[in-house]
Amino acid sequence: MKAILLRELFWLVLSSVLSLVLAFLFLEVLDLTSSERGLKPIEKVFSVQMYVFGCIFSFISIYIIRVIVSAVKMFLY
Repeated sequence: MKAILLRELFWLVLSSVLSLVLAFLFLEVLDLTSSERGLKPIEKVFSVQMYVFGCIFSFISIYIIRVIVSAVKMFLY
């Protein structure tokens, strides 16, 4: 039971860190640019909202991939 709990805690921390990195990649793929040199306050808020959305989306995607990989492992072995 302790090993399962530690493994899940490890995956929680790992997916949290990976989701932060993947959120930056998500924003880079969107390539949102401003026409002016500096960002307007509303553009700053929008950028933060998109970053949070990217984090949540990445976190959920990591767990979905993890479930799929474990299901495939279970069927193969």
